[in-house]
Amino acid sequence: MAGPASLPDPLADPHRIAAARRLAVEVSGPAAFDRLSGLAARLLGAARATVTLYTDRETVVGGHGLPAGAVGGRALLTGPLSALTVGSGRPLVVPAAAADPRVAAIPAVASGEVAAYLGVPLVSASGFVVGVLAVHDATPRRWPEDGGALLEELAASVVAELELSAARSAIGTTAARLDIALEASGVGIWERDLRTGTVSWDERCAAIFGRDVALADGDLDEVLRSGVHPDDLAAVREAMTRADAGSGEYSLESRVIRADGSVRWTVSRGRAVRDVRGERVRMVGTILDVTEARAESERRMAAVQRAGAIAEVAAQMAGATAVPELAEVALRGAAVLGASAGGLTVREPDGGLRLHLTRRPPGTVADAAGGRPPVEGVVLPSGTDLPTGHAAETGERLLFADRAAAEARFPRLAEINDVLGTQALAALPLRVEGRLLGSYVVVWDTPHGLADEDVDLLEALAAQIALSVSRLRADAERDAANRRLQLLADVGRVLSGDLDISRQVAQLAELVVPALGDWCWLVVTDDQGRMQQLASAHRDPARAAELADYVYAMVAVMSDEATARVVTRTGRPLVLPHIDAARIHRALPDPATRRALERLDMEGGAVVPLVARGRTIGALGLFNGPERGPHDAAEVEAAVEVGRRAGLALHSARLFAQQRDLADALQHSMLTAPPEVAGCRIVVRYVPAAAGAEIGGDWYDAFPQEDGTTVLAIGDVVGHDRHAAAAMGQVRGLLRGISHSSGAPPAEVLTRLDRAMAGLAPEVMATAVVARLERPAGLPPGAVQLCWADAGHPPPLVVSPDGDVRVLDAPGELLLGVDGSAPRTESRVVLPAGSTLLLYTDGLVERRDRDLDTGTAQLAAVLRESAGLALDELCDRVLERLFLPDAEDDVALLALRVDP
Repeated sequence: MAGPASLPDPLADPHRIAAARRLAVEVSGPAAFDRLSGLAARLLGAARATVTLYTDRETVVGGHGLPAGAVGGRALLTGPLSALTVGSGRPLVVPAAAADPRVAAIPAVASGEVAAYLGVPLVSASGFVVGVLAVHDATPRRWPEDGGALLEELAASVVAELELSAARSAIGTTAARLDIALEASGVGIWERDLRTGTVSWDERCAAIFGRDVALADGDLDEVLRSGVHPDDLAAVREAMTRADAGSGEYSLESRVIRADGSVRWTVSRGRAVRDVRGERVRMVGTILDVTEARAESERRMAAVQRAGAIAEVAAQMAGATAVPELAEVALRGAAVLGASAGGLTVREPDGGLRLHLTRRPPGTVADAAGGRPPVEGVVLPSGTDLPTGHAAETGERLLFADRAAAEARFPRLAEINDVLGTQALAALPLRVEGRLLGSYVVVWDTPHGLADEDVDLLEALAAQIALSVSRLRADAERDAANRRLQLLADVGRVLSGDLDISRQVAQLAELVVPALGDWCWLVVTDDQGRMQQLASAHRDPARAAELADYVYAMVAVMSDEATARVVTRTGRPLVLPHIDAARIHRALPDPATRRALERLDMEGGAVVPLVARGRTIGALGLFNGPERGPHDAAEVEAAVEVGRRAGLALHSARLFAQQRDLADALQHSMLTAPPEVAGCRIVVRYVPAAAGAEIGGDWYDAFPQEDGTTVLAIGDVVGHDRHAAAAMGQVRGLLRGISHSSGAPPAEVLTRLDRAMAGLAPEVMATAVVARLERPAGLPPGAVQLCWADAGHPPPLVVSPDGDVRVLDAPGELLLGVDGSAPRTESRVVLPAGSTLLLYTDGLVERRDRDLDTGTAQLAAVLRESAGLALDELCDRVLERLFLPDAEDDVALLALRVDP
């Protein structure tokens, strides 16, 4: 059984090819098509765009982003894709070409040169697909949902340009044929005798003038007065005089008045005839009635002009950045119909309607409204009793050819029409994908009938406007969302970048004003539930102090009905578009505080909770003046998120402070005061690291032995957390116990400590210096002998009585906790009376930006400068000069001075 007959190939359809060839041969140049394809590329964010015509072969007639020489040739990359579009007669949407079985085998796709494609057919006025408008890119991309519709709108403009070129060519061809007919045919032949001034014409010429018979030797003046339109009479006489005195060629288009009073347009041509002597004796010419041809030409030209106006307006609308600018462009499009004013009614984010009215030219409409319309537009009252609101609310198209018809439907228009001088009106809804975005209104100051082609033009303008309004709305929403995201990012940065919570909330207040309000405050509850002022900010820096004074007074006097207490109590946001006097009176019983609030010009506000781990610890209040208006839902949502992040930061800060206080107390409880030593003075210092709440592993110790000597010790357990602190307590206790019970010298104490750590605190490593003050016989008066051993710790420093500083280097030995069997050695030095010994941990001399040797040299320099200070002052000076506020490591100091 035979299969079904194959369908004809649309690409080979001779009628389609003829329609395409009609337009292709009249293409005047690529400029218009380059502009429209460039507009398509910019609107859809594509790298390249092409306008291709398909006769029996494809030809690129314009493009954007194409290589040199591409225009006028074949579409080397997108030819097969465009052929699919022409063949189907429908848009071809390809987000990822390599994965699309329809196009994956095409060479340009396989090579990766075309990864995404969106093309729509170009449909001529005769209904045939003659080409393609396409955008394409070298990377896959998801085209916008309305991309096809937008490209189809631009495709209509491309076809309009093509039809315009063809129409202009047709008009020129018609004019040429008309010239030939006037020169060669005998239709409407006339003759003027230059010697007598009489005129003659044949029957066909007489018929043009509405006469029944030919004319012979008629009086020229009488013929002109009775047959030529009065407005054209002077031009006819001038043309005759010019021909008689000049080249002898006569040509003129003018109107004639027939015997029945009707007016016809004619084209007359004539040429002087000479006698045998070469003198001009008569003028012979033809006349043709061109009334219908002229009317048809005007209609066609008007249609082309309207199509061109749509294309131009579409291009201008694509670049509009605000609704008032869009309204001006829309009026330029309606000016083709003679409109005197126009406007756009656009729905606001809060659901209300705002009218943007424009006039053309300014000042021609009655100025009873008090000057030109405001740039920001006019808020329309709710309801559908005016054409603008009715079209925007219901989607109904309204066309009124005269004022009476409009006022009969909408009585409220009478007063407005008196002000604006309106005599005719059209209102069309702005609709995109079924959504009503507003309305487009066009006004005439004279009665104006609307033909079908006029309505088509208005509908096309309304469609273009709706797309532009949708784009502006999407841009505004995206910009607002980006600003809110940036605000939240800045809030996160502020709340995570500083441990000083007071500085954090002050910066936070400066961020949310004016982004979310004209002024704001933050209040929190303490552990007893009392409200406390935390921060405030005003968009006018000059009023910041005034606002701070008000918030201080507000916290002191506010009642349980105050917004801060209500939100803190309920944990829910409170949005008040208008805060009336009665509510303020209930919240603030103190008259002076109420007067302070009045001076801040508050209209409404939004108060959101500061929430941390399910518990509300305070509130953030954001307030606006009358000019700004109430907070919208997006602003409240952003404020709630700010409150959540601020609550977590405040909660963390409270925990940090509590843990830091506890850590500091525990640390100091383990670092006891030094003993009294005869002939010597001992001063100790401990400074925790600036970052973090954990206690560290640095320690110092000094204690007397039973044999009368004094042991000094300083050390640092590896690590900076609570585990290091716990290990520090064990190591410090072991060292004191071993030394006190055994009375062993420093090297043996370190050896025993190392072995004890292996059993009691495995995997713990530490550095330490253990020193013992001895007074053997033979020492100078007041001097002491220092015997010490070093386990990987920074070396002690000695300041001699004359201010010289010496580093007590000892043989480098292993840290504690590495090898308990390693031998350890001792060193001895005599400290004369007046000498100062300094033991310290590495946090004092070692940082990221300097090594241990550099830090030790800087410490020696500070000691040299401070040698004459009292021991307490010397320790404070050392910490002041070497310990930075942002230090990441604890520091312990033990200083001993031998009395002079």
